[in-house]
Amino acid sequence: MFTVLTTYPENGSRNVGDQLIELRTKELVAQEKGDDEFFTLFREEALEPHLSTINDSRAVLMPAFPVRDTPMYPATFRLTEDITDIKVPLIPIGANWNVYPGDKLSRESLRYSKETVQFLHHVSENVTMFSCREHYACRVLERHGIDNTFFTGDPAWFHLPSLGKPLHRPKKITKVVFSPPLSPYYLGQAKSIITMITGLFPHADKYCAMHLADSGDSDGGEDGGGVKGENSAAMSEDVAWKNRMIKNLARDEGFTVLEMAGDIDTLNFYEECDLHIGYECHAHLFFFSRRIPSVLIAEDARGVGFNHTIGFGGFTGFVRAQDVQSDIKKSHTSGYCTSVEELILAPPKNALAEEVKEFLLREVETNFLRYLGLNSFIDAVYKERMKPFLKALP
Repeated sequence: MFTVLTTYPENGSRNVGDQLIELRTKELVAQEKGDDEFFTLFREEALEPHLSTINDSRAVLMPAFPVRDTPMYPATFRLTEDITDIKVPLIPIGANWNVYPGDKLSRESLRYSKETVQFLHHVSENVTMFSCREHYACRVLERHGIDNTFFTGDPAWFHLPSLGKPLHRPKKITKVVFSPPLSPYYLGQAKSIITMITGLFPHADKYCAMHLADSGDSDGGEDGGGVKGENSAAMSEDVAWKNRMIKNLARDEGFTVLEMAGDIDTLNFYEECDLHIGYECHAHLFFFSRRIPSVLIAEDARGVGFNHTIGFGGFTGFVRAQDVQSDIKKSHTSGYCTSVEELILAPPKNALAEEVKEFLLREVETNFLRYLGLNSFIDAVYKERMKPFLKALP
């Protein structure tokens, strides 16, 4: 049996992307270790009442492992008052980092607090491989003295029945999915993307996928959607307002709105679709795991890291305007743009919809020729990185 500390919050955002990470982690571990028994807790729960069960398990698996300076322990991960009470290793799977905007200046200037670095080293010293989901996450951790990072990809990249399968290259787009940004400051850009999709695919069935519930009462897991700190209530209201605006516009443009929060089975609808365009990292990854084309617009470090590492269908949604980096200690856990100060540093790119349109025109014309190699890349990452990592688990 393994203990799993999930990033999925059953209240608040109920982020279906975090559900996907948890599910895929368990599927992959069961495949490679032959153990399909899991004791699952949310990462913010106190572990003292469960210590006997945890210490009888093979290890504590921490999928997504969000590196956030809140500090990480005991805020992002509550764990136990005395961390040495946990006698089995704490093992990250697909560790990630997130700040706004998440570009090179962010990566090279970020400094985590002493408390967070101490926790990261405690974890690192008790594992052989510190699994990271993308290359920039490795870089950020290495700058903080973690010398055993190991790139594995995100568990959501890998749908076991799809390994070895060819890429779906649609000759015609009959069903297309749009996913919205997290930040209210990206509302204008998102509207232009929705309008572009309507013009480019007038006869397709169009869907607007909402991966998170509007409530921001609790942290949104690894993938955002909840905020903390004194401005959290106001930010939650802004996010809810942004979501209403996007859903209203999407309906006006002929989109069907899909409310997917808290229901992992709703993601299976994506298998029927030909294309995803949007901001949700785990909508993008679900499509890629099923070998279906997708376009990811990066609104923060999460998307930037995936686009850099995977190399297919990625666009940066912001433009660096000022050569300074915001103070990470004033940022909340999710990392996307939440303040005017951050917006001034890196505002959304004005002409992005035209860039994406030009890209898609060529892809539709060539049956997504530039995506050739995506399936073999995912297969290779699983075979050469994720599988050896899983095999080495206790």
